[in-house]
Amino acid sequence: MKKLLSIIITGASGFVGRYLIENIKDEFNIFAIARRSRNESNIPFHQNLQWIQCDIANKDTLDEVMNYIKDHGGADFIIHLAAFYDFSYKDNPEYQRTNIEGTKNILEFAKGISVKRFIFASSLAICEFSAEGKPVNEKSGAFDNYEYARSKKIGEAIVKEYSNFFPCSIVRFAAVYSDWCEYAPLYKFLSNWLSRNIDSRILGGKGESAIPYIHINELITIFRAIFKKNAELTNYEIFLASPEGSTSHKELFEISTRYFFGQPVKPFYLPKILAYPGLLAKHLLKYFGLTCEEPFERFWMINYIDLKLNADSSYTCKILEWEPIKRFHISRRLLFLLEKMKSHPDEWRLKNESALKRVARRPNLIIYEQLTVNKEKTVNEIINLMFAAERKETFERYTKIDSNDFQCYMSTLYHLLMATVRSGDRSLMIQYIDDIAIRRFAEGFTPSELCATLSLFSEVIISNLLQTKDLAKYKQEIYDYIGLTFQLAQDEVEDLYDKLLQKMPMEKISESPLMPDCKELQRMIRQLSAFYQISPETGKYYEDMK
Repeated sequence: MKKLLSIIITGASGFVGRYLIENIKDEFNIFAIARRSRNESNIPFHQNLQWIQCDIANKDTLDEVMNYIKDHGGADFIIHLAAFYDFSYKDNPEYQRTNIEGTKNILEFAKGISVKRFIFASSLAICEFSAEGKPVNEKSGAFDNYEYARSKKIGEAIVKEYSNFFPCSIVRFAAVYSDWCEYAPLYKFLSNWLSRNIDSRILGGKGESAIPYIHINELITIFRAIFKKNAELTNYEIFLASPEGSTSHKELFEISTRYFFGQPVKPFYLPKILAYPGLLAKHLLKYFGLTCEEPFERFWMINYIDLKLNADSSYTCKILEWEPIKRFHISRRLLFLLEKMKSHPDEWRLKNESALKRVARRPNLIIYEQLTVNKEKTVNEIINLMFAAERKETFERYTKIDSNDFQCYMSTLYHLLMATVRSGDRSLMIQYIDDIAIRRFAEGFTPSELCATLSLFSEVIISNLLQTKDLAKYKQEIYDYIGLTFQLAQDEVEDLYDKLLQKMPMEKISESPLMPDCKELQRMIRQLSAFYQISPETGKYYEDMK
């Protein structure tokens, strides 16, 4: 049987990553890297998909991932989609941490596993807009007039340096959308133009603001073309994921209003000189509570009124033998979007509002990183408290366990919590707490002793985390991820003991297989801290972690 090519996708839980996985999962082995868990990202289980929860800015964790992928056959391609962006236009440390440092880390990662090609997701938005519509092409320079553009420009430069070690391709995306839209500016435009809002007919300037749009299916076709043409491509290429030209606000307004309302709607053109006071008025209405919705428009957007970003992607089309499909052009595909909007309004709104939410750093990963730092200190503190004179009666039975086993199981429980926090999946704790409780039951432990252990873990860990200055603002999240998880574990222990006492005689329990060797269990759980995958059919953890 022919071995499938393997692809690593960073930013796998994002818009492009999710569609890409769905499209190629039957033909490629995929290592999907994301900060969110697979369940949280609503990615179904698939035999060719291994989900790896990891923050690419954390080099230590990424090194673990590299070793894991090496042990599982390596990878042929990396598609680096992970990046931070929001529409505030404000400086944010995530541009440096994720877009620049994270890109450096993933390039070192690629070097370590000897990939056939590294594909870097960039953006056409870093190219120069012009009033005359002068086209940009694959050789056009990148500008750094705002933080996102600066981070992508630096990213492209770093990728070029690494092309000395392995082949690299940069793909500059046009505005990527799907049949559900999922491109924030277009969603906001359509929502406003097709409403009865007082400003629904207003277009800035002459309505000539224009950018190119590319359907997600077309973008995936470009990725496939790069895989197919890999051997023929040079060590460093820039491609444009874009159809020719651009599409203006005026064109989009005309198509969408005519289709939606059944007749043309005449827009009102707001001169650029009046755009600033007009936008200020919208923000003031929100400030004084006269409107509920925060304006999507930002003051920086005024600078782009009536400017065009025309694409000339002829080189990309020639080299990749790719030709944009006419039915996927925004001017034709817009009808599909509007039909979805009319037929499934709730799902339309849910998908697009979700796409608007951008989280700079996920609290669970920040907590996880601090748990990693605190591990040795916290475990030792818990052990010392368990053996303190005032707690001797509560934890006396633990003194009879082999000291190495005791130390190992305390560490195992801590790693189990880390895996749970990292994944946001409390079922990890429940699955293994069942095994631990069965063994302790066989050894004569009472549920109150086990619950006291879990309670002490919770108390000490939460206390240590709250003493960390950077975590002070995550007090509620710490309680949710730590306190609630251990409370759930205590309830599970009590439930399990009730069932065992009712259904399983003590002599049977003593004959039953116990937990795996502690060190083997700990190794499995340590790996779960970074990599886990659950089959909805069986509820079991896959043995690929062994």
